[in-house]
Amino acid sequence: MNMSHTERLILSNQYEILAKLNPEKAAFYLRASTIIERGYCLQILELEKDFSHLDLATCQEVLDTLEMHHALAISWGNLDPVTQSEIKVSRLTFNGYSRSQERELADYVCFLLEVDKRFPELPCPCDELSSNIAMRNKYQRMLAAWRQCPRQYKLSIQEISKVLAA
Repeated sequence: MNMSHTERLILSNQYEILAKLNPEKAAFYLRASTIIERGYCLQILELEKDFSHLDLATCQEVLDTLEMHHALAISWGNLDPVTQSEIKVSRLTFNGYSRSQERELADYVCFLLEVDKRFPELPCPCDELSSNIAMRNKYQRMLAAWRQCPRQYKLSIQEISKVLAA
């Protein structure tokens, strides 16, 4: 992170203010203030890791994944009960992303659900939306299969099965 002396002074002061406002995290904030103030590059990189960045394509992929799960639920709901019984409704559930391996993606989902109030049918709070395993590759395969369907919001049972099995 390249910062001017003025920017470092401002950020250092902000950390000192946070230390006073949040006593239980004061040690963290005072350490961060010292790192910024003195320009310790290695530790500045450590502070930067908390600032994630998702590019436009990744944000769109996450949105598309949520949209796909929405479409799967709508399509399944439009099927007759006999046909619905071919797939357990639990298989349609969006499991979220792994907090340990895909934190930025999981955080973005939480932002979309809790801050932007998108996809109200998905469970909130986000604590419940954390997969124990990395899900991105699975969701990418599912998206590829879903995008091949001609009517993405009126899927047949075979198309739903194909997307879920991807």
